[in-house]
Amino acid sequence: MKFIIDTDPGTDDAVAILIALAHFTDEELIAITTVGGNVGVDVGTRNALRILEHAKRNSIPVYKGESEPLNRDLLTAEWVHGTDGLNGVGFPEPSKSEESTGAVVAEFNILVDPEAAKVVLSSGANLVMMGLDVTHQAISTSERLNTIHETGTTTGEYLVGLMGSLADLEIVKQKFPDGTPVHDAFVTAYLVDSSLTTGEVTNVEVEVDSELTLGQTVVDINHISGRNKNVHWMNKVDDEKLFNIITNTSKLLP
Repeated sequence: MKFIIDTDPGTDDAVAILIALAHFTDEELIAITTVGGNVGVDVGTRNALRILEHAKRNSIPVYKGESEPLNRDLLTAEWVHGTDGLNGVGFPEPSKSEESTGAVVAEFNILVDPEAAKVVLSSGANLVMMGLDVTHQAISTSERLNTIHETGTTTGEYLVGLMGSLADLEIVKQKFPDGTPVHDAFVTAYLVDSSLTTGEVTNVEVEVDSELTLGQTVVDINHISGRNKNVHWMNKVDDEKLFNIITNTSKLLP
């Protein structure tokens, strides 16, 4: 398998990258590309380089992508991830820079860039989609974070910091009193073990015009639209398997 991670690090993005670095070689993870999203693209690019520095994997190239959506203003999420994108988790400073060649990427969040999501959904590529309805099924409880911390590695410390850093947000406390989801970690964990999530192949479209439902994805769960089945839509997860993969990540990296 060869793949590229397109990312906007971001606390959960950082967890996803660490999972990939722990389980795949440089011949498999061939590049990281960045995009403006949780933070501006310059900060996100630096974070990708910081994560590689920690893992001693600087041979993987990083390419800086688009700084804003295709047709809209960028809405970032520093209020969630901090101005540094990693909520102060102490990854080292990078000893290398991004590549001089840029990357053509745009979509990081369907609400922020629905037009880019529409391009992807219409591309004809083999797509696997893991939305919030599945990521909310796997929560980083204090017990799970303690298990990761007990591995005794710096990576374990960073993972706990990344996953626990959102718990003090009032909106998070109300919605997730037992711990927070780790959305982007699903993607690379799925590459490690494709039995992590299950779902069905169906049609998924995205709203790009309505002020009320802009960025909403519409899933043909009853298969009655007659539209092309363009996405393997995941709707169930083995949450223990996800956190086993994350715990193993903390053991495999420094």
